[in-house]
Amino acid sequence: MIVEITCPNCNFTKKVPREKIPQGVRWATCPRCKQRFEFSVPGPESGFEEPQGEKSVPPGAGRGPSPWEMRSELGTGRAIVQTMRAVLFSPTSFFRGLETGGGIKEPLAFGLLTGSLGTMLEVFWQFLIKGGSLAAVGQGLFGPLSMSVIFVIAMVLCPLFVAIAMFVASAIVHVLLLIVRGGRNGFGATFSVVAYSQAAQVWSFIPFIGGFIGGIWLIVVQIIGLREIHEISYLRVILALLIPLAFVIAVFIAMIVPLIILR
Repeated sequence: MIVEITCPNCNFTKKVPREKIPQGVRWATCPRCKQRFEFSVPGPESGFEEPQGEKSVPPGAGRGPSPWEMRSELGTGRAIVQTMRAVLFSPTSFFRGLETGGGIKEPLAFGLLTGSLGTMLEVFWQFLIKGGSLAAVGQGLFGPLSMSVIFVIAMVLCPLFVAIAMFVASAIVHVLLLIVRGGRNGFGATFSVVAYSQAAQVWSFIPFIGGFIGGIWLIVVQIIGLREIHEISYLRVILALLIPLAFVIAVFIAMIVPLIILR
């Protein structure tokens, strides 16, 4: 019997003889987009005995590069589109299948590309809304510079800002994960989530509200991504991200309570 397996990420289909599929296997890695996905094999109704139980999948098994890292095979445009679509709409399967030891160079490049684009769009809309006030501030700081020069300077600084923000955010998040014993796959894995989640910044193409939508979307993608790439529970991820809030609340209480008592 021939089993047809279709990748849900890129719709690549391959026909495999049923007898070549190991018993208990429920996961496959797409040879085209390298994403790991769950599939089912025919049961007894197809004339084959349904495998009993599931074999455990070792940590990191079936992981591979993102479509972005396969630009030479897919083409740059297609690789960008596939990666952005997977990050935005299938973050669970994307980060579940993303390799954890591929370094930070490729995620950094993708994060700079999408993050800078989104930030530039947001700056553009802000200049449209607050053009007059920003021009006044710019003239006060830089002298008689035209609005266009200030705009160009802001655009040029966007990639630098995005790069710094990604490294700082990754370092903070990874330390928080280590506190709750959740950073099992290393800093590179955390950085990959932060970098690839910058795809959510493209929502900034929507005037005025796009930045807000992108910010919420980015947080959701990062929570899912951290859970999948480090193979931990959502509880650990959320606890890690709530640590700064808990610290701020504790400091606030420590400052307010003595004042109340002194009254």
